[in-house]
Amino acid sequence: MIERDPLPKWSVPYAINKWGGECLPPIEKAWLSHLNYFVHPDAVVAAARLLLPKFVEYEGGVFLEHNFTVERYLEWTTRLAELSEVENMLNHQHVYDLFAVTDDISDDSYQGIANLMAETINIALRVCYPNRQFRVIVSNTDEDYGPTVSFYSISSSSDIGT
Repeated sequence: MIERDPLPKWSVPYAINKWGGECLPPIEKAWLSHLNYFVHPDAVVAAARLLLPKFVEYEGGVFLEHNFTVERYLEWTTRLAELSEVENMLNHQHVYDLFAVTDDISDDSYQGIANLMAETINIALRVCYPNRQFRVIVSNTDEDYGPTVSFYSISSSSDIGT
């Protein structure tokens, strides 16, 4: 038997594993049962769009459709010299901003979402742009507001307007 995993860094979240272990009898695949009991199908469909986003191309750059406006693009092109820097700025997503619910959510959960988003955005970029290279970044430094995910194009010439 050979297993292949497109999400090699994925693991069952701690709280869900704990929940499954506290059930009698303990639930072997707690993540799947947790979805069955607690998650509405519409939430899964919405999460799929977050994890496999729609992109928009503008003046050679690739941007998350839900973050992009021409006005924001023009604003950042006056501040930043490289197209890749503009992409990185406009594609920057704070994981904390995705959730209004804050009760008893561990830092590991937010970091897990950031890691998952990075992996799936990377997959989506490879599918949509097989002939382009991108750098997908996860960061969680003191300068960030919690875990963040971003991406930008890697090219030999990424100056704005070229």
